[in-house]
Amino acid sequence: MEQSQLSALFNPKSIAIIGASPDDQKIGGRPLSYLQKYGYEGVIYPVNPKYEEMNGLTCYPDIKAVKAPIDLAIIAVPKAVVLQTLKKCIDQQVRSVIIFSAGFAEIDEEGEKLQDEISQLAKQNNVRVLGPNCLGMFNVGKGVYGTFSTIIEDEKPLKSNIGFVSQSGAFGSHVFTLARQHNIGFSYFVATGNECDVDVADCLEFLANDPDTDVIACYLEGTKVGDKLIRALKLARENGKPVIALKVGRTSVGMKAALSHTGSLVGADEVFDTVFRQYGVYRAETIEEFLDVTYAASKLPFPKGNRVAVFTVSGGVGILLADQLSANGMTLPETPKQVKEKLREILPIAGVQNPIDTTAQISYMPTLLEDFMHSVLSSGEYDSALVFLGFAGLKLDSLQDRISTLKTMQERFKDIPQIVVTINSQESRKMFSDAGICVIEDPSRAVTVSKALHYFANREEAVSEETLLPEKQDIFGPATLLTEYGSKKILKQFGVPITEEKLAKTAEEAIQFANEIGYPIVLKGMSPQILHKTEKGLVVLKLKDNEEVRSEFERLKAIIAETEGAEFEGVLVQEMLNQESVEMVVGSKKDPIFGQIVMVGMGGIYIELLKDVSMRKAPVSSREAAKMINELQASPILRSYRGKPPYDVAGLSSLISQFSHFIVTYEDMLSEIDLNPVMVFPQGQGIKVADGLMTLEKQVIHS
Repeated sequence: MEQSQLSALFNPKSIAIIGASPDDQKIGGRPLSYLQKYGYEGVIYPVNPKYEEMNGLTCYPDIKAVKAPIDLAIIAVPKAVVLQTLKKCIDQQVRSVIIFSAGFAEIDEEGEKLQDEISQLAKQNNVRVLGPNCLGMFNVGKGVYGTFSTIIEDEKPLKSNIGFVSQSGAFGSHVFTLARQHNIGFSYFVATGNECDVDVADCLEFLANDPDTDVIACYLEGTKVGDKLIRALKLARENGKPVIALKVGRTSVGMKAALSHTGSLVGADEVFDTVFRQYGVYRAETIEEFLDVTYAASKLPFPKGNRVAVFTVSGGVGILLADQLSANGMTLPETPKQVKEKLREILPIAGVQNPIDTTAQISYMPTLLEDFMHSVLSSGEYDSALVFLGFAGLKLDSLQDRISTLKTMQERFKDIPQIVVTINSQESRKMFSDAGICVIEDPSRAVTVSKALHYFANREEAVSEETLLPEKQDIFGPATLLTEYGSKKILKQFGVPITEEKLAKTAEEAIQFANEIGYPIVLKGMSPQILHKTEKGLVVLKLKDNEEVRSEFERLKAIIAETEGAEFEGVLVQEMLNQESVEMVVGSKKDPIFGQIVMVGMGGIYIELLKDVSMRKAPVSSREAAKMINELQASPILRSYRGKPPYDVAGLSSLISQFSHFIVTYEDMLSEIDLNPVMVFPQGQGIKVADGLMTLEKQVIHS
């Protein structure tokens, strides 16, 4: 039903324009003009009590006077009558609505209340509402133009396989205009406005299912429902549609501006980064990159590997490309020996090492580029190609021959993405576009595009692994604070390996437990009111005999007794971990938008010093956890080096996965957990959680 309602919005068979005008310079006149001028084949119902006829169509005094089904109503009336108009649309069983009118939540509290009423009406009556305060949308393929934007008044938009959704109408208009200058079209353009009902996630989901859309571009400031956005991104990945996002609000200043602009919760930017990486979204940093990557993804196949062949008319640019490609994870394999010999036969003065320098002779030997590209790409040693042609795009007299060669190569090597780099005029851009050739005007931008295509090629479907957990129950009890001992008992139920330990109430018990566990041992004073045991001197290491245990037990008990408001729960007698190990940290943080986020990093003091962490939206599989570990800059420490054996990455991966399911199971209760350090032993010897801190929404647990 939801997708059907969105179809009524984005692909309506009938449209009513409430507040329609015969003047195409007025907000209510532009959609009518566009629909008629650009070939909308559905039924149009202008609504305005001042007219009986408009642009050759019957004009209705009121939406209730239309005695036919209406898929979409465009409301272009003053704010004061928007709510009344929406109610009339609901009475007429209109399936979807676009509200151009402004003055709602973006302005003041009164406007926010009015917007909330609109939102409630939409939900209660199953009517999808785009806006208010929005520029509208258009569907180029079906000629649906539900917008008052002036960006299309002079020229019909170009059609392509790119769907574009923006939380800013002005930003969307800017990108649309730049795209048109570069002969880039769209399947859909949607500006979501205040998102009182239809939001960016709804649009992404619709585009992910749309047969006319292969690539999705999205300008994002924030979102109110993280899980909904994740579902849409996941669907796009499952349907093989790359998503390119320009997400603003990286800084505190930017986040504040985004919040005031859209009213969306913007959330922690690093969490958005995590979600994008987890679901295969490419995050662009600039408008230029946003457009370049979107355009290339719509034109080119994704490479099967990272091996790049560079063809250039400039040795200097070849070196630049080699440096930048290498810095971005690409390789430039040496040209095979037999291929080198063939290239030298064709042109003895050519530079036949990759990058391959055709020299200026390309201008005088008509088949040189084709001969070189065919010889190199047919070797099977390369996954993609960059072709730098200098300012060939400005030489219209010879450009058609270049384009013919490039098109032949593209058709001959369909699985190898080929990016052409040349300076262009408006005419040459159109020539390249008509030929279906991806052209970028700057070598460095072409490298960025190559990196993005490689990123999309390496997206992996999330692998779910079944994890059996106890049924959710009240495992925390009535206590508001739990010490390390109580907390680790809870973690142990979920398969989290912890140190061997027992809680002693007396010195005699402590001695007994120490002998059962085996010396050397660790003693830790337990009090629910003392957060940081080490700072209070409540942790003692490497105790070797009964007398040391007795003496330290009494000392720890005295420290707690002398601390105002502190209760003595006991002394934890714990095994001393003497094995060779690496200290790691595993933790979680409940994000207000996306929920539980699991993280891993170097443990001990290094987590604060280096800030080398990897994060994912929980839960994760063991396989995904292993990828998290591998992303750490310090991950080589866990692998074999200088004769040292590798550490138990599999055990750590298993812990991260088990832990991530635990935090999701109790998502509503858990705020933050910090297991630090987690001791990772040599391969096959497992891991153990030695210490940490767990914070509940209304409780604090020490572990």
